[in-house]
Amino acid sequence: MAAFKVTIANTGAVIDCDANQRILHAAVGAGVDFPYGCATGNCAACISDLTAGEVAMMSYSDNALSVAQLADGKILACRAKPLSDVAVTWLGRGRK
Repeated sequence: MAAFKVTIANTGAVIDCDANQRILHAAVGAGVDFPYGCATGNCAACISDLTAGEVAMMSYSDNALSVAQLADGKILACRAKPLSDVAVTWLGRGRK
């Protein structure tokens, strides 16, 4: 399985993330204090800007991430799997 680099702008951390691994899980596993709540795509605590690269989004609640937000480059780190090296900036709990 391919591994990609994930740059987390908030901390400057660059971590490895397997293609079948969600960005949030890779970040927490690497010791990054990434904000999250449910980790299932329902709460939006891990909403982030995808500033570089591409991800595949697993299913999530439309209440956590709208179609407009997705089109604007927002992702849920708990539901995003990298398709390339990526860069993200978390927006924090409650910011949409």
